[in-house]
Amino acid sequence: MSAKVQANGEVVAAQPPTEGQASSLLPHLESLDRMLKLPVVDATWQQTQNVYGRVKDYNPLLSWALGTAEDVVHRAVTISAPLVQKLDRPLQLVDQTLVKGIDKLEVNAPIIKEQPQEIYNQAKSRVLETVRPYTDKVCDLRSASQQRAASLKELSWKKANEVLATQYGSIAVNGVDTTAQLAERLLDYYFPKSEGDVEEDNAPISAKDDPVLHTVQTVGRLSNKVARRVYRTVSTQVKSLRKEDVKDYIATLIAVLRLTQYLNFINDKRQQQQAVEGSPSSGSSDATSTSAESKTSSASTTSDVVANTNSTKTLQDKEPKKDQ
Repeated sequence: MSAKVQANGEVVAAQPPTEGQASSLLPHLESLDRMLKLPVVDATWQQTQNVYGRVKDYNPLLSWALGTAEDVVHRAVTISAPLVQKLDRPLQLVDQTLVKGIDKLEVNAPIIKEQPQEIYNQAKSRVLETVRPYTDKVCDLRSASQQRAASLKELSWKKANEVLATQYGSIAVNGVDTTAQLAERLLDYYFPKSEGDVEEDNAPISAKDDPVLHTVQTVGRLSNKVARRVYRTVSTQVKSLRKEDVKDYIATLIAVLRLTQYLNFINDKRQQQQAVEGSPSSGSSDATSTSAESKTSSASTTSDVVANTNSTKTLQDKEPKKDQ
């Protein structure tokens, strides 16, 4: 830190120049004043100063660091002031050139002299004016497609009603109603209604008013009813399923599989026997041996199925005794 000696001999530390003193040491630039007078630049400068002040006051450490940086900049301006004053004439030429450029910019783009909010509004209106024809075209196409779809739907619905209004169409609608009633009776018989079921009492529209809607509502009502009844019955059966029922089911399934295997084996042997009997070159001895083998294998397979079934039943009879 530099120091200076007063007249009485005391040594005093030299204070850094203030912002006004530092600016007075530098040459005056008209282009800088013109730039700062522009509303956009002025608003940006003010916003930058506000942000800088908030950051500087946020933390004592940041305040000390930024204050030190400001002192360094002020001292650098003070030191370089004599050198800058020697370059005053070239700087003035550059300044006048910049002023002429700013004048041309204000003439060619007068919007820069407007306030930022006004610039934003004008830019927004320009963008909307440019995009609006395309958006209107897209909206028109969408509305036209919706209208076409709606008209096509109405036309199809009308044609279907006209077809169902004929003699054969009425027979078809009556057939649907009869089938739905029969299905509901069978559903009530095999899947009866429980106390907790809530049935829809909404009756379909009359077939005379709208045959298509009547058919759709009838089929939809029946499908919903079937789905509810079947789901309730299956869930009830699953909840009431016991371990003994599962064992019986598995035993029966094994017996059926073995019986199926035995029947397939018999069919294969019969086909082989028929092929041997049909060939002229085969002797009677081969046919006799083949029939004997088939009888032996059939007897053995039958005994295996009976034995497996008996063993399964024996195990099922033993398990209740163990449980008792």
